[in-house]
Amino acid sequence: MCAINGFNYKDLSLIKKMSALSSSRGPDNEGFYSNEDYTVGHNRLSIIDPETRSNQPFHFKNYILSFNGEIFNYIDLKNSLIKAGYKFETKSDTEVLIKLFDFEGISCFKKLSGIFALSIYDTKLKKLYLIRDAVGVKPLYYYHESNTKKFIYSSLINSILLSLNEKRLNYKALISYSNFNRNDYRETFFQSIYKVLPGELIEVSNGEYKRLKFIDFEFKNINKNYDTSKEINRHFSKQFISDVPVALSLSGGIDSSIIFHELLKNKGTQFTSYAVLFKDSSKYSQDHEVAKNISKTYGVKFNSVEVSANDFMENAEKIVDIVEEPTGNTNSISNFLLSQNISEKVLFSGDGGDEVFTGYNKYKSIYITSLLNKVNIFRNLNFKFKNKNLNRIFMNKSQDLFLSFSEQNLIKNQKKVYNNFKYVERDDLNEIFNQSKDYSDSLNLSNVMFHDLDTWVPNDILLRNDKIYANQGIEVRVPFLDKNIIEKFLMMSNHKKFGFFFNSKNLLKKTYEKELNMALKKKRGFNSPFARWLRKELYDFAQQVLSKNYYDSSHHINFDECAKLIKKHKEEYCDPYLIWNLISLQIFLRKFKL
Repeated sequence: MCAINGFNYKDLSLIKKMSALSSSRGPDNEGFYSNEDYTVGHNRLSIIDPETRSNQPFHFKNYILSFNGEIFNYIDLKNSLIKAGYKFETKSDTEVLIKLFDFEGISCFKKLSGIFALSIYDTKLKKLYLIRDAVGVKPLYYYHESNTKKFIYSSLINSILLSLNEKRLNYKALISYSNFNRNDYRETFFQSIYKVLPGELIEVSNGEYKRLKFIDFEFKNINKNYDTSKEINRHFSKQFISDVPVALSLSGGIDSSIIFHELLKNKGTQFTSYAVLFKDSSKYSQDHEVAKNISKTYGVKFNSVEVSANDFMENAEKIVDIVEEPTGNTNSISNFLLSQNISEKVLFSGDGGDEVFTGYNKYKSIYITSLLNKVNIFRNLNFKFKNKNLNRIFMNKSQDLFLSFSEQNLIKNQKKVYNNFKYVERDDLNEIFNQSKDYSDSLNLSNVMFHDLDTWVPNDILLRNDKIYANQGIEVRVPFLDKNIIEKFLMMSNHKKFGFFFNSKNLLKKTYEKELNMALKKKRGFNSPFARWLRKELYDFAQQVLSKNYYDSSHHINFDECAKLIKKHKEEYCDPYLIWNLISLQIFLRKFKL
């Protein structure tokens, strides 16, 4: 985990201010380079070859590299470069990356297996390249000023905001957030500040830039005799490479338990496992007890991190500061508390297992819906019903199923609490989808899962993980979201996904049957007693934040309806996660005076 900052002009004072804001992401070293046409700053978190020889910005010939992330296949790439005549002075993936670029140019990016956001500047051509990994594990943002031709990029939005005269809210981001609990648009919550999209290459020259969709997924078909365990072990073991101590977020569920056993094969017991314990809630702490027992059985050091209702009140504002946008996911509190208690620099997470191997109940429902759709002889007729399940079997596009099973249909009261609420509809998805935009739109489960991988995964799960843990100098790795794993397993047949008996994660359960004997059949993950706490411990807090006295954002939020919703939830379960969505948004709007 590192931070990169840069722009296409000379200003050492600005780059030092930007790097100061991002220093928590890379506390081990700070480096700068500047000439008349380019300035770059790097905050380093030393994980592979932590010696000073691998500090950045890294220079080779006429190239200057600033790189956040890890290249997991760097040893293979290094060996091929040695055969081509290159010599190496470090043991880092950084040196491999810059010399591979020298050897192959931008085509080298397609050979990288890893998690990365990077910049390379060519001092001869006066050309800047930015690129981000295909899944979007590492964030990268940019701002272009058309009249002055200034181009600024950073791992953090706040670093870019230093150069803006005013902050303006992007209303499309607000629409996406009110629908999905996240911003799926390319433009951030701030007008004119954009995300480098996953797999996107940006080239900057003469004050202008162009965007190229560059790294795509190349999906494979797996045959009957495919050795799933061997394939997972091969890719996971590359992710486990580290010259510093590592840890695992162990939930007691299938995904993190598989990573636990793969770590045992690779590192023995030389890692630490962490699990969340929810105060005064045995129902939501079953995962913790299973994780504790698994660790004890295999002799792995185990640490508990307790989360209470008070932690929601104390840390809600801090999390918005760190994530730089509202985060409608209550898991952010658990992420934050874990980040405060982990002493290792690398943390492995089971995120992605559900999204690639069908861990959610909604995927089973989508599969059943697609089967019913196939036998529905009237599916091409434009029937509309009040019952959403009936409507689903008359749908013809994967985008429609994606929307129908998204958060916008789980939350019931958006139209009341959001002023000028607007539903995101199928036509809007052309502006939202990235990797899955030009893929098949036929109605099947794998295509809907690809849409989730294109939206929910980078814009909620990965963004939240990266920002919160990086703020404490911790790099999160997500082995199940390895590009190679996704390419081999995301599009596998529904039969392989579920077997004969509609069994979620069927392939993983069969492959790791012996190792998973202690894992929970149904885990709760970071789901907390938030809904219960909101009725008592957090009731006054919710009322306080969602009021004009805290901040008058009544042009966006209907506070009278919020008060009714909070009161209704106290009496009966009613949209508690919409209330958290609004709390986080209100904190964000006040912080940035939007």
